Amino acid sequence: MELSDKNVWFFIKDSQQQGPVCLFELKKLIEQRVLSGDTYVWNKSMNSWQMAKSLELFSDSIFESTRIHLLPDKFKTNAEYEEATYPNGRPYVRYLARFLDLSLFSLFIITLLSIFSPTFIAETSNFYVFILCLILWIIAEPAIIAIFGNTIGRAFLNTKIKSVDGEKIHFITAFKRSFFVNVLGMGFGIPILTFICFFFSYRDLKGHGMSAWDHKIGTVILYGKVSISRLCIASCIPVGMLAAGVFI
Repeated sequence: MELSDKNVWFFIKDSQQQGPVCLFELKKLIEQRVLSGDTYVWNKSMNSWQMAKSLELFSDSIFESTRIHLLPDKFKTNAEYEEATYPNGRPYVRYLARFLDLSLFSLFIITLLSIFSPTFIAETSNFYVFILCLILWIIAEPAIIAIFGNTIGRAFLNTKIKSVDGEKIHFITAFKRSFFVNVLGMGFGIPILTFICFFFSYRDLKGHGMSAWDHKIGTVILYGKVSISRLCIASCIPVGMLAAGVFI
């Protein structure tokens, strides 16, 4: 994704210059505590590197998530703080939204096949049906995002996907992301490979606040507050379908 010179930013993290990112992505990195107000940033319009908190572009509220030591009355425990500020990519919410979307889509495809081709369902193993749903989802997900701006699973868990400039992503971009997520992030459903891919994607999210494919493609995930009841409901559907696939 090409960025104009005024919207190209670099920052210092782990004693290394990183970037380029646009202003929107830089703000999200700060909001998610990947970066702090003390992070040195630079843009071509600036004469020298400056701390993010010294720039008028950033409001004071954007740094609140990095100031637990200044707000002792707001959070009683560090666990409450972690839940309130959604640091480091919220991998569990991302995974749960992904599984919820895939489970609902699989249920839709299985219902259609049961109506129009019951013999196919009866004669095909559950694993191959899952792989078929996964292949179709790589095409269906980008179409849903391009048309509606979000998927059911993400919307239910108050999560959105945007381009780095904050706009709705187009089909081609969504297709590239869906392909990378399902191949590199899920190992294409192959059991052992899936756990390996989950490990590396989880490490990226916890270490950098975003996945490798989001950084490469130019997309970001935005998080909102999610109730415990929604998390429980979202968990029941994938677990139920997994149990059905094993015992049926």
